[in-house]
Amino acid sequence: MEKNIRRGALEMTGAMLISGSIGWFVLASGMSVLNVVFWRCVFGTLALLAICGWRGLLRRELISARVLGWAALGGVAIVFNWVLLFAAYSHASIAIATTVYNTQPLMLVVLGAVLLRERIAADKLVWLATGFIGMLVIVNARADAGYASGSYLAGVALALGAAFLYAIAALIAKRLSGTPPHLIALIQVAVGIVLLAPLA
Repeated sequence: MEKNIRRGALEMTGAMLISGSIGWFVLASGMSVLNVVFWRCVFGTLALLAICGWRGLLRRELISARVLGWAALGGVAIVFNWVLLFAAYSHASIAIATTVYNTQPLMLVVLGAVLLRERIAADKLVWLATGFIGMLVIVNARADAGYASGSYLAGVALALGAAFLYAIAALIAKRLSGTPPHLIALIQVAVGIVLLAPLA
């Protein structure tokens, strides 16, 4: 049990380090947002094709029309979530964009309650509200410090839009329970290539 907890903590730390560095790499690349997301999808597709092939997941019985349709729809949401988030970095700071983007759990819970009739426990509601208030304090403090330009507010709006699309993608993923996550991710990034190839 303790070994699993340690492993989970290390995996989460690694994931957060990667996630936290994405904004810097996006800005440092000097590429347009659409190009960054397009190549992210290309490399993601190649890597996931290899992983899915190695795991034996590229089987017809795993890729029904239903799975393909829902995963593709989720792919549209996740790809444009990246487009909006990466665009937010050049308007608001990486820190602010990431803070606003992390409202996605709140959006997911609210959407789950509205669309799926999921119950929200009182303690969860309190913690989500606390997190949302904290985000507002951070964003407003930055605005009060003289950053409330149209560009800054556009960055906040883009990050909120990205969070909403991520929540939509997560809701769609719930319809694909039982489908290997590697396969879902492969379909999503492949959809990204199709969507962005004409624009990149």
